[in-house]
Amino acid sequence: MMKKCVAEFVLTTAIVGGMVGCTTKGPKEAQYVEPTEIVSGVPEQPTMYDLDSSVEMLMEKMLASPLFSKSCDEVKAAKNGRPPVVVVGNIANKTTERIQGRLDAVGDTVRSALFTTGLFEVKDDAATGAIIARMSDNIDLGLEDGSLARAFGKHATPDFLMLGDFRHFADAGGVHTYRLRLAIHSLRTGKVVWEGTQTKVKL
Repeated sequence: MMKKCVAEFVLTTAIVGGMVGCTTKGPKEAQYVEPTEIVSGVPEQPTMYDLDSSVEMLMEKMLASPLFSKSCDEVKAAKNGRPPVVVVGNIANKTTERIQGRLDAVGDTVRSALFTTGLFEVKDDAATGAIIARMSDNIDLGLEDGSLARAFGKHATPDFLMLGDFRHFADAGGVHTYRLRLAIHSLRTGKVVWEGTQTKVKL
């Protein structure tokens, strides 16, 4: 009888101890990194750091290009000193991965970088569409008199269109190569006025 009681006590203690040890853990607390810190991720997947830093490097190449400066100066002179208007188009996904959302964010980074240079008047086609829709809806509902829509008028046609693409190559030995390409096209001549590629290799 004593042995049975001792055995039951040991079993009960083990069960209770196990239940105490199986407490549910809460969500992991977020940790932040410094803005300049490299976030490497895994070789098989590009991080936003890979993409945004590639944009930064490409913008430096663009600003250092004499041919690009010449094209901008020619457009500016033809417009009586007004800077060229640029619109950012699609950054095409040339990989097999589902990363278009990241590449859309890269387009935002490119547009912000172009604006920051002070060399362009930057146009956002999506925002223009949202503005027009907003004005139209409020006029139709009788909430506004339409004066803003009349003042909005027609916009100048962009001078440049920025397009790009992103590629991923899986090389031997677990090496992964990523390449971002950006190019500025003249909408008046159809010619490329600047093009650059930035490659990153991860292993």
